[in-house]
Amino acid sequence: MTDFWIDNALQRVLSHPTDVRTLRESAAAFLDGCTVESVTDALLVIDTLASAAYDQGRLPATLRLVREGTQSDWLRISLAAPVAELPSADSGFGTGLHVLTTCAALWGRSGEGDHAALWAHLPLVAAVPAALHVAFTHGVAPDHRPAAHP
Repeated sequence: MTDFWIDNALQRVLSHPTDVRTLRESAAAFLDGCTVESVTDALLVIDTLASAAYDQGRLPATLRLVREGTQSDWLRISLAAPVAELPSADSGFGTGLHVLTTCAALWGRSGEGDHAALWAHLPLVAAVPAALHVAFTHGVAPDHRPAAHP
């Protein structure tokens, strides 16, 4: 299945476990320019929601990523699946529940019946450009040499 990707949104229909690997690659490209931590948190939440759909036998499912905010500084990840269940510790979703509560600022379930979706909101942090990173770590301004250099 191919991705549906428009500017600030990425969508993929999951019908087989191998679809998640391709989704991870697309999500990492979609989040280009974000810190490694932001991308890692997003991938963990994607895996958690996709695993919930597979474990509950709720396929096909649609996973959607949307960058929101004035500077695309939030990521909304939603999983629409037939009768999607809200994760709980007693439903065998212990590790996934921990991932959601650790990585997401907000998460929950919206809708009813076949139109239900599990969702999570994550803050996105832009990566510092390489020149600025060098400047911060070495105490020099970008495009300037330290005084000791000719």
